[in-house]
Order: sequence, then C-alpha cells, then structure tokens
Amino acid sequence: MTATAHVRSAPPEQASRPLRRRRSSRVLLLSVVLAILGALLGAYAYRAAVSRDGIVAIAQPRPFGTAIRISDLREAQLPSDTGLATVRWSEVDSVVGKLASTDLRAGQILTPDSVTDERVPAPGEAVVGLSVESGRAPSESLAARDEVLVVTGSGRPPRRAVVVRSGESDATGRRGVDVLVRQADAEELALASVDDRVAIVLVGRR
Repeated sequence: MTATAHVRSAPPEQASRPLRRRRSSRVLLLSVVLAILGALLGAYAYRAAVSRDGIVAIAQPRPFGTAIRISDLREAQLPSDTGLATVRWSEVDSVVGKLASTDLRAGQILTPDSVTDERVPAPGEAVVGLSVESGRAPSESLAARDEVLVVTGSGRPPRRAVVVRSGESDATGRRGVDVLVRQADAEELALASVDDRVAIVLVGRR
C-alpha cells in the first residue's frame, strides 16, 4: 500500500496575519506623517500670527515744515500684513532730512505721505505771522495745513492761506498764527496784522 502524505495547510487566519501587520504599519506611518505635518502647519500659523515688522514711528513731535532728524524717530513693531501704509525701519535713512508735511506727534506711525521734499515756503510763496485777537479766529485750535481765509477789513477780498503753525492764546487772548500765502499778498497781510485788522475764517481741513 502506498502511504499518502497529508500536508496540513495553515488556518486562514494565520495566513492573513502578515498582511494585517503590513497594513497596521502603513497606517501607523501615515499617522506619524500627518502628525508631523500638523505640527509644522501649526508652528507656521503661530509664527505668521505673531510675526512683527519693524516700522518707523515718531519719537519727538515735529511741526509742519520742519526737517526730520534720526533722533525724532524710533522703531516700532506692527503685525505683518496689516495693510497700513508704513515706512520700514530698514528704510529709515530715506526719510531723514525730509520735511514734515503735517504736524507729527510723538507715538504716531510715520506714513510715506507724512514727509515731503518740498520746502516751505516755495518760490513765489511767503509765511506771514499774524497776531489775532480773541473772537477773530475759530475758538478751536487751528492745525497745520488747515485752509483759511484771512480777512483784513480793508475793502479788499479775503486772501486764501494755509496754516503752517498756530500758537496758544496768551493772557490777553491773542493768538499767533503763521500762514502760507502768495508772496504778492504777504505785505498786505503783515501790515493788516500790525494794524490789528485781521480775522481768520476756517474753510477746509486736510
């Protein structure tokens, strides 16, 4: 008689175990990769949220028309991508020596249009200092670049002017106001101020 050898096959569940282990390893590896990517994305989002740009701010007040010095400026930090018009601190040298195009106050951010290369007064213009009695000018403070009419009471039409600087009222209630006018009007307005024939009317603000 011929003996028949019987080969026992592995149970189905034992044969599938290596495939399950491979699947488990792949899932574990994918989980680790996703966890690393999540951590990296979180770190990037955090850095983007807290990143700051060094920008130029005003350290010392500078009146309209005065030159900007490096000592008048300081570095400030703003979040990136604010959409604000600013001057980077790395470009601070580009604004030193320029003129304030308006009154600059300590603590404010310097914008590109806060400074100019245009001198005051320009050719054909003059700055006239007016002494104005209480009640002949607006009670609120006049600011640099305010547009005004200067009335002299001489029967001539009012003269348009731009405020350069306005002082505080003294003990008598008088106030000094420097205005930018056409050079042709400068003498008339100066004489009217000496004769105390000046009134100022505010007509526009920039």
